[in-house]
Amino acid sequence: MFKTIFASTLLASTIAGVHLASAEEFSQMIAFSGALSDTGNYNAELGKDRPAPFYKNRSTNGPVAVEELARWLGMAAEPSMHLTAKTGGTNFAVADALAGGHGPHDLPAQVDAFLERNGGKADPNALYFVFIGGNDVIKAVQEMDDATSRKTLSDAVDGIELQIKRLVENGAKTIYAPDFIDVGKSPAVLAYGPEASARATMLSDEYNRQFDAMLDKIDDGSFTLIRWSFDDFVKDIEANGSRLGLTNATEACLDVADKCDVDRFIYLTGEYPTARVHQMLGSAMALSLTDRMNGNVREAKVN
Repeated sequence: MFKTIFASTLLASTIAGVHLASAEEFSQMIAFSGALSDTGNYNAELGKDRPAPFYKNRSTNGPVAVEELARWLGMAAEPSMHLTAKTGGTNFAVADALAGGHGPHDLPAQVDAFLERNGGKADPNALYFVFIGGNDVIKAVQEMDDATSRKTLSDAVDGIELQIKRLVENGAKTIYAPDFIDVGKSPAVLAYGPEASARATMLSDEYNRQFDAMLDKIDDGSFTLIRWSFDDFVKDIEANGSRLGLTNATEACLDVADKCDVDRFIYLTGEYPTARVHQMLGSAMALSLTDRMNGNVREAKVN
């Protein structure tokens, strides 16, 4: 996996301005997600911009991973603005969205908004990026009762399953569904000590086990399911990132007393990664997608 991370970073730095040619070109990319992918929906409804160093109402100091993924594919990840307007882009992510929730920001409402805008139909030639569940894992970690936490996790997985099936039933043919990281290793949780970290790791692992089992169940050949491990990606960066200059994996850059060198930190805040990590994440996801669609053949094409 580290070779994939390193290759993604190297390619991103040496062939900037290109996008990957897929054996099956997608007409567009539709994103359903939370804070890691929100490019403005949450703050548009809030009516207030995030302060520096946050970039254009993202959760980090630069473009987020879904934008990097879109760039590699020659596409865009503009906010849908579905919370405040009738028209907008194809990125329905909302910062605080839950996979297992039923509020106006949550995954079912994102899919509702997408289908409503498109006459109840899902473009069969589009790529559907379903990258959600992180807020549910964080919610489960914050709940003190283990039974309640486990229900939160199972509700999240059930919610993702239901919405993937809904997209497929309405025409979607390609779903990209990454798992989530071990939040027990995030600075926000590490600050509470080893016991809290161990419990968060246990719940994160449980979520990914349930998520993987769900994907196994629904992967029936009626659509193309692309799986990718965000968890493995972050673990490799935490273990080997110093080779890429990422020397701080345990602290949030914004929590450091002196001005931090943001490009050496994995985390900008206690929960969310820096723009550099987002860039690496988006590149790795793009290369993994292209490998899958091209039968492990990569091709760079100048715009």
